[in-house]
Amino acid sequence: MVSVIIPMFNSERFIEGSIQSILTQSYENLECIVVDDGSSDRSWEMAEGLQKIDSRIHLIRLAKNQGVAAASNIALQSANGKYIARMDADDISLANRFSLQVSFMEAHPEVGVLGGKMRYMDESGKLLGIPPIFQGDLSIRWHILFENPFFNPTIMFRKSIPDQYELQYDTSAVYGEEDYDFLSRLLTLTKGENLSEVLLHYRLHPSSLSYRFARERSESVVNISCRTVEMLLPDLDVSREEFAHLQRAIRETSANDKRRRSRLLPVYFKLWDEFCRNHKSESNLSSLEREVIAWAARMILYPPFQNGTLKALWLLTKTEWKWPFFLLGRLPYYLARRQI
Repeated sequence: MVSVIIPMFNSERFIEGSIQSILTQSYENLECIVVDDGSSDRSWEMAEGLQKIDSRIHLIRLAKNQGVAAASNIALQSANGKYIARMDADDISLANRFSLQVSFMEAHPEVGVLGGKMRYMDESGKLLGIPPIFQGDLSIRWHILFENPFFNPTIMFRKSIPDQYELQYDTSAVYGEEDYDFLSRLLTLTKGENLSEVLLHYRLHPSSLSYRFARERSESVVNISCRTVEMLLPDLDVSREEFAHLQRAIRETSANDKRRRSRLLPVYFKLWDEFCRNHKSESNLSSLEREVIAWAARMILYPPFQNGTLKALWLLTKTEWKWPFFLLGRLPYYLARRQI
């Protein structure tokens, strides 16, 4: 069975479509746990109306708003399924999502968390672009040092893992970054993967957490990223401050850190060397290295150019002279990241 967790807060505009997309899945052995996080609109009544039609819907009502993390924890404790699927109250899961994910998880018992592609849609439901994803456990482990390598509303994970290790969402994460924190800890216990199929339509609208608290969320992500590095690479000889500057430069969230990019290159390679030391037995490390080199080149060459750019290019060329070819190979990815 799949237990689908949907935290809901003042979601009357979109909740019916979101729940309906769960009820019409081709994979039918599921329960849909909707936690009303203190809504003041008609969200609860609308969910109740759907529950009368389909008994697979289970409703939990909180007296006051406690946040997405707290609501997710309450739903997780109530879940009966072998697999937990996350879903937001304003998104739409495609009809074959759970069939694809359950089939993959059953065939790959070593994978404990599985995401997939999603497609953006605007407030009215008009479909937009498909952002790129990271695939392969090794690539996911590298990228989780800087950002969430999963699209959270697409993830499915084995309930046995948080049950065994008493893992919960951090209720102090109140700006929509609770997913990154949870998944970074989950990946210390299991392997991850992303499917190449589009599993979900992700709605962009001004009332979402990611829009309303973009600045606060960005800084919280930096802190989670620093903690993730400390967990996964405990012997790394890089200060928390240095890594925080690198993280912001890579994610392009700070103008000051973007200007430091060329000077941060040695920190980036020190991080990569430590990552390689921890994963030296992995057979596809060389494939990931091409991606890492391409990112390094992009960090240096993306304007504005600063003092130290030529020195950084020389360091990059000494590390890997084929970097221009790697950069060209990643060009479609960089273009897709800027597309919505």
